[in-house]
Amino acid sequence: MAKKIISKDKYAVVTGASKGLGFEYCKELLKLGYNIIGIARDASSLESLKEQFGDKDIIAWNYDLSVFENNKIVIDKCKDFDIEIFINNAGYGVWGYFSQSDVEQEMNMIDLNIKSLHFLTKEMIKKFVKQNYGRVINVGSMAAFTPAPVFASYYASKAYVFSLGVAINTELKKTKSKARVITVCPGPLKTDFWNRSSNQKEAKYKSTIKVMKTSTYARRSLKAALKVKKKNFIITGFSNKLVKKITKWAPMGMVLNSVYNYQRKRK
Repeated sequence: MAKKIISKDKYAVVTGASKGLGFEYCKELLKLGYNIIGIARDASSLESLKEQFGDKDIIAWNYDLSVFENNKIVIDKCKDFDIEIFINNAGYGVWGYFSQSDVEQEMNMIDLNIKSLHFLTKEMIKKFVKQNYGRVINVGSMAAFTPAPVFASYYASKAYVFSLGVAINTELKKTKSKARVITVCPGPLKTDFWNRSSNQKEAKYKSTIKVMKTSTYARRSLKAALKVKKKNFIITGFSNKLVKKITKWAPMGMVLNSVYNYQRKRK
């Protein structure tokens, strides 16, 4: 198959772009030939990419997307660019027993993981349907496939992301639109996600599940998400696919006990 030629004027947008998976997505998109707009509370780290990709336009927007009005500003600014890909990557978790976890943190997490993603997805899909091309890639999680005692609100937020994306993408296919919403579902990655979720400066937890390198996941999941035609979501990696099958067929009580034991050992 011939390699797709990307117009020099095409842009891809990545939220949560300052580090971790978002930063790796920015690098992969630049390699594919896209200009990028990276959004984060502090997106200054994107400056480091300009030396390696000097021929591309690399734009950094500093916005906290958990503040809803900032999402409206982002969409308004996006109108000035020919955007073909929009990756909703920004998000975090709040770990702990539900009766003990901080409710203000949880509300902020819901504002970012759900409200921001919902609004940005809707506005970009309206644009992509009108122009009849473009993909929204929403970063879900393997967490979408089961409730999680001791990490309840985060897993619930990712279930929302998964359900929303699958439904929208089905609508797009049924109405013969070329726009798409693809949900990628990573498992554990080598990022500082756990530090923020557990309010620890240094992670004390080591995963009992094989952890994929963030750069590897970004490359594989992006390639699949841009290529796929019929699928609504992407699961990358043998262990993640196995976990998905187990959570589908195993008794719910067994799954919940397993997740509870897994989560409560994280601190």
